[in-house]
Amino acid sequence: MKPSPIRFLVSRHLCVCRSHLPATAARVQPFLRLSLARRNASYSAPASPAYCSGEELKRRHQSKPADDGDPKFERAQTMKRMRYSAFGIAFCAVAMYGAIQAYDLPIATGTSKSSSSSGGSVTHNDGPAPPSPDNVMQQAELVPTGTTSVPFFPRTIELSSPAATSTSQTTPQPSLPAGTVRPNDDPATGSTEYQLLGLGIRTVSFLSIQVYVVGLYIATPDIAKLQERLIRTIDPVATTLVPGEKDQLRSLLLDPTRSEEVWNTLLREAGIRTALRIVPTRNTDFMHMRDGFVRGITARASSPLIAQDSQFDPNGTFGKSLNDFKSVFGGASRKKLPFGHTLLLERDVQGGLRVVCEDSKHDNAREVMGAVADERVARLLWLCYLGGKNVSSEEARRSVVEGCVEWTGRPVGTVATQVV
Repeated sequence: MKPSPIRFLVSRHLCVCRSHLPATAARVQPFLRLSLARRNASYSAPASPAYCSGEELKRRHQSKPADDGDPKFERAQTMKRMRYSAFGIAFCAVAMYGAIQAYDLPIATGTSKSSSSSGGSVTHNDGPAPPSPDNVMQQAELVPTGTTSVPFFPRTIELSSPAATSTSQTTPQPSLPAGTVRPNDDPATGSTEYQLLGLGIRTVSFLSIQVYVVGLYIATPDIAKLQERLIRTIDPVATTLVPGEKDQLRSLLLDPTRSEEVWNTLLREAGIRTALRIVPTRNTDFMHMRDGFVRGITARASSPLIAQDSQFDPNGTFGKSLNDFKSVFGGASRKKLPFGHTLLLERDVQGGLRVVCEDSKHDNAREVMGAVADERVARLLWLCYLGGKNVSSEEARRSVVEGCVEWTGRPVGTVATQVV
């Protein structure tokens, strides 16, 4: 009987597998022995320390047997520690010096020695001592500037006229009775009192680096003229401005175009004595200050308001006047303008300019550097701070505008007689 085809195929396949099985086992057996040997070796080997474990760190950082008793190695380690200590001490000293220089505080001058030397008993009160009249007056006469370099500006200053400066040493000054206050414009001394109208900080670059603090002062006898001209700009018949008119004046003096027209007319025609008081916040020199002033004057001279004025420079003499202004800041003895010194730019009734340097280290001794008679130079220099689209100090311009608004809110002639 013949087998079926399916049975024949199954039996044939089984025979083939059976014939190849011994050869396959012979080839696989060596690989199985090797893997089993490796596994047994890993189980029998001692455990190695894990990464960053205590045992590994101990083995890694333990000293070599040759370095344990080597005196050269120990001396090198000692010198290394000494160098690190010296560097640390030097760094701390430099850091303390820098902190002291950066945050320099005034040294308090107490009166404990004078009180103890008097022999009287010291009385301790529960409350603070009442302020003395001198301290109250000093606080009332100082105006904060907003910077720690030059923290305060005086509310009033005394400036002498050129004629009085030359004759004050030879002309005797009459004495006044006790308790008598000299008038604001005293012909005997030739000095005139000026009141602060506004101040601000001059900054440069996008980092707002402070260069100096500038304040505009008005001669006290001429404040009434300034009040009258500003009030008539808004209302020709008024003697003072009401709140709505004050807002109009503020907008007018802050306008980029009209403010330049108002101040240009006022400085040219009013005959008001003014002064710019400039105190640098860092050490600088007169050449740097002069270049900044000249750039501002030149820019104002080329503005549309001045360029379209045919009467501004009919004879072509403005260039010579500008050179005279440059020569005022020249000279070998006038190179540096140290921090804390004061530069006074005085403008008289005719508009003439006088430059005075005040030395704070020698009892505020004043030195007249020079003068320029052409009123156009001082007028354009004043416009750099008061009118136009771009001013040298926007903070100073706004402070001056607020001072003008405050003064015009009072009747004409009352600001000069007010009690500060």
